[in-house]
Amino acid sequence: MFPLVDNLARFHKSMTRPVAPRDNSIARFEIKYLVDYRLLKPLRDFLHLFCVSDPYCIGDPPCYQVTSLYFDSAFGDLYMAKEHKTADRFKLRARAYGPSETSPMFLEIKRRHLDIIVKSRAAFKPGWGDLKEIILGDKYDPMMKESHKDDYLEFVRTLKAIDAKPTMRISYQRESFIGENDDYARATFDTNLKYMPTHDWEIVPATGKWQHLDSSTSTNHPCPAFVFELKCTEFMPTWMLEVIDRFSLNRCDFCKYANGMRLDSLYRGFSYSDASDNTTY
Repeated sequence: MFPLVDNLARFHKSMTRPVAPRDNSIARFEIKYLVDYRLLKPLRDFLHLFCVSDPYCIGDPPCYQVTSLYFDSAFGDLYMAKEHKTADRFKLRARAYGPSETSPMFLEIKRRHLDIIVKSRAAFKPGWGDLKEIILGDKYDPMMKESHKDDYLEFVRTLKAIDAKPTMRISYQRESFIGENDDYARATFDTNLKYMPTHDWEIVPATGKWQHLDSSTSTNHPCPAFVFELKCTEFMPTWMLEVIDRFSLNRCDFCKYANGMRLDSLYRGFSYSDASDNTTY
């Protein structure tokens, strides 16, 4: 498997080099923390001093549902690139923010170059139709914006180049906060994390058994934890530095897709390795 990972790294080296983002993509830093659920309310109260809730969030507390379908090669090359902490790597996913009847769908390539994240995506209207036909049958909306069309074609080209297929679903609830006085500053809580191995093309399945992804076993953490994430561009706002210090947060390299793959492997008899937060042997 390792030579395949090396070949994949050579394939996407040119893809993951930092590029000027288009109007539907952004280059940013993403800093993740695993946080004890008991700190959820204190963290939320602190963030409200500097941030407002994302307007797409609803309810009490305001949040929205995220469901992603991840694609990988038959050898799990994208997963292994994460496990080996490859400096240049990417993920392929289809993402919905609710049921297909009411939610838009996005085909996304999330590239990572060292600590810089560049995410490009093509948007599809609610009721997008058959995902397999959209991807493998080139059934995109001819009225799609040109920049989204370019990202759609790049997604399809990349998926076909490594013969990627549906591998894993990830679902969670997201609370999202926007810095009131910042050009670009975001903070998110991802709670109720779940995963479901799959080989079908449904993003939001009608049936199937979800497994928890935020237990102490699945996060390899002393207690059940949620994912707290800070996102910014060139400069980190002062309030982000203060929240890290006040709550004694320790940065981690948590990946929902990789952890879903790892936890699934634990159920199949593998065990933790000290070589990585996620790797199993």
